[in-house]
Amino acid sequence: MKKRATQLVIAALFTLGSGVGIYNFTGTDVTLPNGEVIKTGKLTESLTKHYQERNIEDSLYITIHHTAGSKNQSLESIAKFHVEMNGWPAIAYHIAINDDGDINFLNDIEERTYHDSGENTVSIGVVLVGNYEEDLPSEDMIKSVKLVTDALCQSLKIKGIRAHRDTSPTLCCGINAYVKLKDVFF
Repeated sequence: MKKRATQLVIAALFTLGSGVGIYNFTGTDVTLPNGEVIKTGKLTESLTKHYQERNIEDSLYITIHHTAGSKNQSLESIAKFHVEMNGWPAIAYHIAINDDGDINFLNDIEERTYHDSGENTVSIGVVLVGNYEEDLPSEDMIKSVKLVTDALCQSLKIKGIRAHRDTSPTLCCGINAYVKLKDVFF
């Protein structure tokens, strides 16, 4: 079953005709129904720690975050911080969306990552790269958030979409992203 959910979501994105870049850093190549293969890239990860698997047959939430850093911050720098400074197995999110709308699959959806304390078992972490307390998310980014959430809803049992601030005492996903997304999702 491992990797099946991620493959379904990536295939759904291609079916939706997103037209944005879709990148894979899950550690395993993903084969689409048409036979096309999306090769995996590599981000810093622990050599000794691994995220636990979870049951994706249960209903899940989608939790929207922001990195609270620069829009130009690299996924590698985030992964390195999460592994080396926080001591986590790998980057904490499942999917990252760049300001240009590119979509990055970071961890398999079947993995219980550390993106939302107390909620990780029941939540898929989608992060917007940038600081949306200060900056405005681009229209391309917002369109990609909609594409990702649509693909997740088509592929899995999703019981709701929420901001990190809805589950924890934080400003995450940033007020500017929250205002843009609240009428659509929250």
